[in-house]
Amino acid sequence: MNKEIELHSGYKIIEFKELDSTMIKLKELAITGCDVNTAVWAKKQISGRGRHGREWTSPYGNLYVSFLREVENKNSKNIFAPVFIVALAIANSIKDISGDKIIPRIKWPNDVLINKSKVAGILIENISLSNNNVLNIGFGINIVSNPNNTIYPATNLNKEGIQTNSKEMITIFFKNLKLLEKLYIREGINKIYKMWGVFGHKIGDPISVNIGKNKIFGKFNGLNGEGGLLIIDGEGKEQVVLAGDVFLL
Repeated sequence: MNKEIELHSGYKIIEFKELDSTMIKLKELAITGCDVNTAVWAKKQISGRGRHGREWTSPYGNLYVSFLREVENKNSKNIFAPVFIVALAIANSIKDISGDKIIPRIKWPNDVLINKSKVAGILIENISLSNNNVLNIGFGINIVSNPNNTIYPATNLNKEGIQTNSKEMITIFFKNLKLLEKLYIREGINKIYKMWGVFGHKIGDPISVNIGKNKIFGKFNGLNGEGGLLIIDGEGKEQVVLAGDVFLL
């Protein structure tokens, strides 16, 4: 029997021992009319995936969660707000659990790093329902293990000296998420961009961006009004990136 957990943050979490994918399960629940504050937590995923359909290893001991979020006005230009808010909630949660000893970095747009290695990732998809659309937001945090042979180096919290477990992490995450969502409503996207800047790339950081078969080398030059990444390329021209894989150099 699956366990349901009510958090003070207002989310109802349905816990599963094993799932193909938390995002697939939550999509099924959303289509059948579950509450928008529903989240799905699996102790293990058999068919976890990352961006561009990449397989993501999901053994026991790490955290795998998906939750719903209402879609903003379709005319909103804040297209990166959801992923930035979730990335900030993860980064702040790791910082909190470490007792402020570890300050993670956020790699645009959806990865959280420790010592230049990926410790968490985020995936977002839109679900079209009969009366509205919702976002299905999935994330994974490497707590006790991490995959190898990935396109980007990976690590886990235990390896980095942070002792925690999935239950503690999920509770702190949703607490931070609620605080950030309230802040976003109260102060707007510019406040989120400012907070992202604490954990994100710094102006002038050397980076490369893979966009399909093309690669851009240059320096990070901030975010545009929609949250897109600005990069000064080798010719000194500023380019806007709205999708791509970023690598720190």
